[in-house]
Amino acid sequence: MTAPVIKVLPGNPLPPAGSAFVDDFSSYPTGAVLPVVAPERYGLLRTGGNWQKITVEEAFAPDGRLDKAARMEGGYGEGFLTTGAEDWTDYRVSFRLKTLEACCTGSHIRARLFLNGAGSRALEFFIGWDPINGVGLYKLAGDQRFLLLQRRELNPTANAVLRDRNWHDFVFELRGDGTVRVFVDRTEVVNWKDPDYNRGGFGIGPAGVTFQLDDLKVERL
Repeated sequence: MTAPVIKVLPGNPLPPAGSAFVDDFSSYPTGAVLPVVAPERYGLLRTGGNWQKITVEEAFAPDGRLDKAARMEGGYGEGFLTTGAEDWTDYRVSFRLKTLEACCTGSHIRARLFLNGAGSRALEFFIGWDPINGVGLYKLAGDQRFLLLQRRELNPTANAVLRDRNWHDFVFELRGDGTVRVFVDRTEVVNWKDPDYNRGGFGIGPAGVTFQLDDLKVERL
């Protein structure tokens, strides 16, 4: 059997207007490596090491039902689970996230926005602890990184996401004019308009964190 080709971006099409791509991860076998069993939906941006820690496991839903979720774990400088294509724009990504373990100072959760197919350009959202504390946004080009926004006053929000082991709701809205809006538990935490980046896929990854991801939804704006 030929091994699946795992790309930085899988190249899946954006759902048609009025529809959505929804994944609750319940259809995959427990223990499956997500980009391996669904390469048509998910890619992998490897930024260091042997990064295969995106697996499906049993998880409790918010109402206590036993269900499944995607488990993501990694040290510093590791990768991202991705979805989308270079031409994606005017779309919304939403999901539920629960941190299981945050190892230390510097632990944070990252999302790559408007990610290109080579993995070399993107905006990067972060939420985490010192020295990357609160909520913020970087701009990436190759090995260059520029801090666009940091909201240290949102450190209580970051602490809740990383420490309380409850499910939290995340929403990312990415528009063709470069506007990025991010909501955590229905509160807007980022509103930014970038002059350079306005299309590309989406990725999410841990840094010194283990978390579960569930109820992923992608739809057009």
